[in-house]
Order: sequence, then C-alpha cells, then structure tokens
Amino acid sequence: MKRLILILMVSAVFHTSSYAQFTGPTDKFSIGWEVGIPSNDFISETSFRGGRIEYSHMVKPNLSVGIAGSWNSFQQYVPKTTYQKEGGVGAITSDIVKEVYSVPLTLNAKFYKVDAKKKLLPYLGIGLGAQYSAQAIYFNIYGIEDNNWGFVARPEIGVEFSLDEHAALYLAGSYNYASNSSDAFNSSNLSHFAITLGILFAQ
Repeated sequence: MKRLILILMVSAVFHTSSYAQFTGPTDKFSIGWEVGIPSNDFISETSFRGGRIEYSHMVKPNLSVGIAGSWNSFQQYVPKTTYQKEGGVGAITSDIVKEVYSVPLTLNAKFYKVDAKKKLLPYLGIGLGAQYSAQAIYFNIYGIEDNNWGFVARPEIGVEFSLDEHAALYLAGSYNYASNSSDAFNSSNLSHFAITLGILFAQ
C-alpha cells in the first residue's frame, strides 16, 4: 500500500510539472487604475480616484481562479437646496457634499480565449464576495455618516495585451453590483460600473 501511495505521489508530481511547462506562467499579479461610474440612487458623480489589485492562478490553459480587491472614492457637490422635514414641520437650506468610499473584495474566476499566435488574450470573468462602504453627507458644520458591509457580484469582460512572456497590459470593464443599503440616506444599493487599466506580471 505504501508503495502504491508513493507511485501515485511521484506520478502526480511529474504530471503537475509537465502541465506547468505546457501552460507557461501559472501565477499572475496585477495592479490597475480604476474609474468608477455610479449606478445607484445615492451618488451620481464619476470617480477617477480608484485602483485594483489582483492575484490569480491558472488552473487550466483557459481558466484562472484568484482573489482581488479594489477601491473607489466618490464625491459629489450638491448646490444650495431647501429640504423639507417629514410632516412639513420645519426645513433646512444648505449646500451639501456627498461622499462614498467603497472596497469590494472578491474571489474570481476568468475564462480566456486562448490563441498562442496572438498577443491579445480576451476573457470573461466573474467575482463574488463582500463590499465595505463608508457613506457620508456633509452640510454646513454638520455631517451624517453610515458604514456597512454588503454582498457584491462583479461580472467582467477584458483583454490582456502581451508585452513578453512575463508582462502584459490589460483593459477591463465590469459591473460592481453591491447590496450595501442605508436607511439613514434612503439608499438601497451602492452599485457602479468600473473601467480598469493596468499592468500584470506573470511567473
């Protein structure tokens, strides 16, 4: 029995080694600049202050799994407006600043269309996980804040442009559906579209 286990272990090592040689680099690390375009009922101003980091491992020539984290800082100025209190008793007039800071964390799978003769490597991906969000409204010298966690699903389409065997540029578009809600701001979600431009390194 021990001999059989040893044979199976040696066979697995040789199989893994030959598979790695066939697929080339199996680990990818990427970092990118991300633009966020809101699609929620709380804030509508596009954010150019965002980023994304990701690690993925190739389990097949056309499939990778990994983990990713991104962040976006949204801010929107609303000119002076009069807000009526519920029941019509009293009102407040002020300009306000809305802010949202979101951090989605996801487990990812990507499916590649492999063509060894081309430098372009298109892919479809999906990420599932959780999103932390900090929301705030500032008016005059006062402010209201609400921090929470929610579920996030992130379908993605992208393309990698190979620079050499170990480096590539990438461009991706995704929809970040987030269930984060806030009773304080009467907000039901904090979803947004994202466009990411970055570089990845493979080994």
